[in-house]
Amino acid sequence: MNVRSIQAKKMETKDHNIQRLREAVESVSGRRMQTPKDFDYLRNSIYEECHEMVSISTLKRLWGYNRYDNTPRKSSLNPIARYVGFRDWDDFLQHNSNDEERKMPEELPTSTKNEPHRHIRIYALVALLILIVIGGGLLLKQTLSEGQDDTSTQKDTIASSGKRVLRKGQDCFRTIEDYLSLFGIEATDTAYFRPLPDHKFVYLWGPEYMHPVWHNEGDTTQLMPTITEYWTPLPGEQDYQNKEYVKLANEKLYYERLEKDELRLTFMKNIVDGFYVFLGIYRMDKENSSIEKTVWKRVTDQCDLGNLDKVELLRNE
Repeated sequence: MNVRSIQAKKMETKDHNIQRLREAVESVSGRRMQTPKDFDYLRNSIYEECHEMVSISTLKRLWGYNRYDNTPRKSSLNPIARYVGFRDWDDFLQHNSNDEERKMPEELPTSTKNEPHRHIRIYALVALLILIVIGGGLLLKQTLSEGQDDTSTQKDTIASSGKRVLRKGQDCFRTIEDYLSLFGIEATDTAYFRPLPDHKFVYLWGPEYMHPVWHNEGDTTQLMPTITEYWTPLPGEQDYQNKEYVKLANEKLYYERLEKDELRLTFMKNIVDGFYVFLGIYRMDKENSSIEKTVWKRVTDQCDLGNLDKVELLRNE
């Protein structure tokens, strides 16, 4: 079998495995992926089951709804494989590899009866390995240049400092105490909003999406690039909390935040389920904020727990 035939065989096998993954997903979800609403449903279903976020664009490419030239990255396929009951993509391949793929190594000659053909095939195999290395390098370069479209990177990334790196949409916590403990903070009655030790006007913020009193509004499909926050009391809570009172209260908050120039490490609850999802670090969007509402804008989608001093540098960007 020559190099071109081997490559064609590998491509055929890869397409076959992707097809089997799609079939497994549709079987588990009980839904055919045919419309944008179907992909919205699947993204949320994967998140509810695995607490890992896969971008809608990745899912659409996987089903051929949007065109793509390369197979989605392994980090994108891992949570999808977990959704259908496997440990990761490699585990899915191991259990679903077809008979043709298993026979490929056996087709390489082991006999030494015909040395010239043996050498030719060895050279072909070496050439194939070189192509794989080159192709892998090109794929890595493309991956690094794709930006933040695909949020499905591996969880629990460890930086050179040996500390964990929190990433947008990848790190989820069942309780406030779970993420506060990463910063050496004990939960209190005001656990949802706590200052970061030794950092002025940097806070750990745990808002609830669309809270009835603290309204935290934004685009959940994009994991909240901005969060619009404003305060209103519950109906009948206090007689004196009339419209004028609410207006003055939000105005006071606006000027306090403007003066402090706060940074907020944000863990939002109820975007998909009851977990707190790390969304990144936010800063007040001064151009779009007003005395009625404060708009928080994400300035970075990750936080290196080993280099927290760098957080304050975000005010200079």
